[in-house]
Amino acid sequence: MGLPAKLILSFLVLALAPIGVMTALSLGHLRTIQVAAVEETRALLISAQMNRMTEKLGQESERLAGGFRRLADEVHVLRRFVERVVAGDGALAGRNGSVYALAADGSFGNFADDGNSVLFVPKFRPELLPLVQRTEVFDLVARPVVEREERIVLAWMILRDGITRAYPWRDFGGMPRDKDYTTWPFYYLADPDHNPGRGEVFTDLYLDPLSHEWMISCLSPAYVGGEHVATVGMDVTVDKLLREIGTIRVSEGSASALLAGPRILAASGNFPLADLGLDPSRPAHGQDLSSSSLAEVSRDLAGDPAGVHYLRGGRWFVATAGVRPPGWRLALLVPEDDVVGPAYESAGKILRETDRIRLNFVHILVFATLGVVGLAWLVAVHQSKGLRVLLRGIRRIGEGHLGHRLPEGKGDTGRLARALNSMAESLQEKKRELERAYAEVEQERKLSAVGRLAAGVAHEVNNPLATIATYAQLLCRNPELPPDAREDLAVVLEEVRRIRDKVGALLDLARSDASQRVPTDLNRLIEEMVGLIRHEAQSREIRLETDLDPSVPALALDRSGIRQVLWNLLGNALDAQGTGGRVRVATRLDTTVVALEVEDEGPGVPDPLLPKIFEPFFTTKEVGQGTGLGLAVSFRLVRNHGGKIEVENRTPVGCVFRVVLPTDGNGGGAG
Repeated sequence: MGLPAKLILSFLVLALAPIGVMTALSLGHLRTIQVAAVEETRALLISAQMNRMTEKLGQESERLAGGFRRLADEVHVLRRFVERVVAGDGALAGRNGSVYALAADGSFGNFADDGNSVLFVPKFRPELLPLVQRTEVFDLVARPVVEREERIVLAWMILRDGITRAYPWRDFGGMPRDKDYTTWPFYYLADPDHNPGRGEVFTDLYLDPLSHEWMISCLSPAYVGGEHVATVGMDVTVDKLLREIGTIRVSEGSASALLAGPRILAASGNFPLADLGLDPSRPAHGQDLSSSSLAEVSRDLAGDPAGVHYLRGGRWFVATAGVRPPGWRLALLVPEDDVVGPAYESAGKILRETDRIRLNFVHILVFATLGVVGLAWLVAVHQSKGLRVLLRGIRRIGEGHLGHRLPEGKGDTGRLARALNSMAESLQEKKRELERAYAEVEQERKLSAVGRLAAGVAHEVNNPLATIATYAQLLCRNPELPPDAREDLAVVLEEVRRIRDKVGALLDLARSDASQRVPTDLNRLIEEMVGLIRHEAQSREIRLETDLDPSVPALALDRSGIRQVLWNLLGNALDAQGTGGRVRVATRLDTTVVALEVEDEGPGVPDPLLPKIFEPFFTTKEVGQGTGLGLAVSFRLVRNHGGKIEVENRTPVGCVFRVVLPTDGNGGGAG
């Protein structure tokens, strides 16, 4: 080999050695970036999906449990009323006008529908007549409850003496006459042997033979002098609830079920019976999870686990949450692909991009071998530097600095930087969405906690108020009552009504969205409310102005709830305005939403207090001038309509509250 050849070979070896080293270093850096990016992306996306499952399940289980807690409260009130009736409380005397008859078989009652409660005494004795007559006041409590709550089918009481009364009227002609009714499950499930705690209990789910609907009953024992003298209860249809179970989903392939112990009460149509080791040829309802051929199904579904679990046999992620009362559990199953699929898809994009970059480096090495040694060396150094920058950026992003951005140059490194910047931007947006969702859930949690406390306080206040009102009404019926005493009693009843209104504001914090929504002209509703407060505004020399968009369509609204929101916002605006100035109410249609704004020219809300403005019991007014409940109740009412409420200070003075409502009428309830 001649000297030129040796020189050329030596030059190539010396030139390619650093290129090879730099290429190897760059490929190592790229592999580190690949592993870090894939792992971080996969962990974040899977964690987000699991958090979404847990959050959805918690919201739905709390919604279901809230309805049953309200039912237990209604039954408790009915129980206290029956105890006083059986004890002979003269203040509760009253007749409902029913006419009773004694049948040839010895049974006694009103055997035709007279619009009142039905009375049935299988073995009548004359000494029972006074007690029968006292129980007629049962209609005073049972009638409004049944007529107000659509889901309550029947309210009833069974006395130890065999006296049965139920509202609304039912034909008891087919009832056996010689049966001891205290042996019925609807009676003895509440007796001291089965219910030593003397609280409200729920029956198992059963199919009503008359209506052919699925029902559940809430029972409560009545005690007088320490003795169990009666059982009261309400029968509730749960057909609609069971149908709603099938609509609970977090992804296209997810499935849901309602469980009582290991038994399935209801399930979505795509519930994976075969994957869970159950019989797919039979309906899901009634199947027992403890009979599954997969041991982990009994442990993770039929048991009561915490968090999200993975069923390896069926390749499902599963989470459960208790519905107490009545002691059921809600289960949510999501296919493995729906949880990890997005993570693998994002990881695949990163892998493909890094593979392309790795191939480009190989091309650089090949071209360098063909003679572009110097250029290849410069490119290798540049790429190595760029990869170090990328690695430092990836590490900063992996440490949680999602606002960090990599310099975007040209070439493959620039494309990778753009891809990583896009990923960081997407993750940052997801993080902001999670933070907003967490703030909303935290606000809802505060409202629910305060609502439950408020419901308990309201319950304790309503009982004595009911007694005061009842006594006052009975006294008013006395024809011999002097006129001045009658006027005093009217004042008492008015004050009782005012207290109930205040208690109602507390109860609004505990209620879910159980209201009836009807098509409503929002502009007209605003004009009505503005008309109600116009006199007060004029007395303060405040101008009320309206700017209502005529193109706003009719919305499906809870009229009472939106009235309350308007009343709270307009009242706050007048209070903030003081004397003089202007309060403006405006609406506008913006594609799929309607915005309602109430603007004043008051001092506004201090910026540090803006995040707390919708919290319960928070108020900027002086002590005694506000309860701090108006905006908290308004927040929940607007959320129940699927909308949102915002507050913004104006410059230089003033404040505007903005309510945004969807036009499609499909806004969900709280949650």
